[in-house]
Amino acid sequence: MTSSHPTVAPCQWFAHLASALDRRSAPRLALLFLGAVLARGRRAVTSWIRAAGLSDQFRPCYTAVAAAGKKAGTIAAYLVLAVVKPLLGGAERLTLALDDTPTRRYGPHVQGAGVHHNPTPGPAGSPYVYGHVFVVLGLLVTHPAWGTIALPLLARLYVRKKDLIGIDPKHRPEFRTKLELAAELLRWAGGCGN
Repeated sequence: MTSSHPTVAPCQWFAHLASALDRRSAPRLALLFLGAVLARGRRAVTSWIRAAGLSDQFRPCYTAVAAAGKKAGTIAAYLVLAVVKPLLGGAERLTLALDDTPTRRYGPHVQGAGVHHNPTPGPAGSPYVYGHVFVVLGLLVTHPAWGTIALPLLARLYVRKKDLIGIDPKHRPEFRTKLELAAELLRWAGGCGN
């Protein structure tokens, strides 16, 4: 992997990642990244805002988060090139993994949520779970204490074709299968190496 971006010191990572946004939103997003690290309890955007001390700016904070969602690929590329790559110490071979495990969500009006097969039914034995499925690309690394772990790099939300009708047309994504989303993520990873 080669990068046109200089290696960034750890104290500047959030600012570097946020630089993918407009200069008016970037400083706020950098503070929200810090808030995400410092937040307690549920790790929702509201708790990031509170932890970052930005409660009086909550509307612009949500605007910054929405803008970051649209630039997720660019922000993730900055993360790989400026943060992850220097930590790999010149490794010649990387191992990537894909995951599509559903995450439970509650409530009748959770955008993009649907009924999915439950790969881990547990004691209750329910074959289905209501929630989101994100197709996630992760970098597999070996941790001295925990063994092999996955560092998530980028994810795409999978919405079943029949659940798309429940999303406002203005925000409705184009239908793509989980395999199409996985291929998109792998193409993205190949582009990070250039």
